[in-house]
Amino acid sequence: MHENWLFRNVILENSASPVDIAIRHGRVAEIGPGLAAGGSRVVNASGMLASPLFIDPHHHLDCAFLSDPPNLSGTLEEAIRINARLKISRSDEDIFEKACRALQMALQNGTGWMRSHTDIDSVAKLKLLHPVLDAKEKFRGLVDVQIVAFPQLGLVADPASVQLMRLAMRQGADVVGGMPHAEAAPEAAARHIEIAFQIAEEFNADIDMHVDETDDPASRTLELLAEVTIRHGYQERVTAGHCCALAAYPDDYARRVIEKVAQAQITVITNPLINLYLQGRQDSQPVRRGITRVKELLEAGVNVTCGSDDISNLFFPFGRMDMLEVAMVTSVVSHLTRPEQIQAAFDMPRWHAAKCLNLQDYGIMVGAPANIVFLAANNAREALQLQPVKRLVVRNGNLVSSRDERISYNS
Repeated sequence: MHENWLFRNVILENSASPVDIAIRHGRVAEIGPGLAAGGSRVVNASGMLASPLFIDPHHHLDCAFLSDPPNLSGTLEEAIRINARLKISRSDEDIFEKACRALQMALQNGTGWMRSHTDIDSVAKLKLLHPVLDAKEKFRGLVDVQIVAFPQLGLVADPASVQLMRLAMRQGADVVGGMPHAEAAPEAAARHIEIAFQIAEEFNADIDMHVDETDDPASRTLELLAEVTIRHGYQERVTAGHCCALAAYPDDYARRVIEKVAQAQITVITNPLINLYLQGRQDSQPVRRGITRVKELLEAGVNVTCGSDDISNLFFPFGRMDMLEVAMVTSVVSHLTRPEQIQAAFDMPRWHAAKCLNLQDYGIMVGAPANIVFLAANNAREALQLQPVKRLVVRNGNLVSSRDERISYNS
């Protein structure tokens, strides 16, 4: 059931003066100045910036708020080891409730879509998948979740994962994941990628892999992923997350890899908060930051977006499920400082992520579903700078969250 709404005095990014947005039957009905209320509930937005809802294209709901026992070294390797021990003993209720807690926080901050990786392996089997599927169903129409079947322990090193991945896809996973650089040898990494493509083609599914999440410049699976993507004709259907080693490559090799990534039309996701935290742990000064070459990728025409990755768990002790925070950190750490680059950072969890997730009817336009977050900011720079607490979240035409008690509604 949808109420009709009229949001007055709204700033659109492409408008010189405030406008009104009328929402009827869950969709944007009109945009313009001085619209008639016509029985709608009226909200005076008082110059708030209207943005399409944010998108978090890389998260791990299956281990949200999983922080005990602590990761004392702060390394990725220790986090994976502890998580592997905990998988068997965790209850479905614990996984479900913590995933829902993360999704509720994301919703309140204006996120309407998410892609979440769920471990599938011979240890957990499908134990983590089912409660995450339940959380996905609970939040359907609020935060819509695409689930990635993620073989964190390998497809060659952990061969039982291959059939478990197929079973996960049959039971509700949407996207085929992978982590080829964690295999024992380059030949095994290549086989890992080929297996993932075989499964994806069987289910006509997209691919989203963790790629070269290491400081080691000898980790070179991104180039191989690009070559296999082109060979399989899977352009625009493959995503590479992290890609930390790209920052450690010699410049000439990095340029070659970026050119192939652009040719393969692979989306690259940087997860700046987590990689700033995890990478460079073994370095003496200067310490590497672990962030992929965001600026160079953008300049090459690659679709680059950013993800939150983790919240309050073994991999990262902080996080607020706020894509504005992630975009701001992306801008800072990637030296995206010119106005158009700041705009690109703001667009990463919006238009760039929408392309990654293949979302349709994304944006604020007449006839489209009304999926809007109203921010107490005037433009992209202010949105990233201020991280405004004052937000109104509209999902499918319903006002689902108001972060400001001063907002008044009139019939």
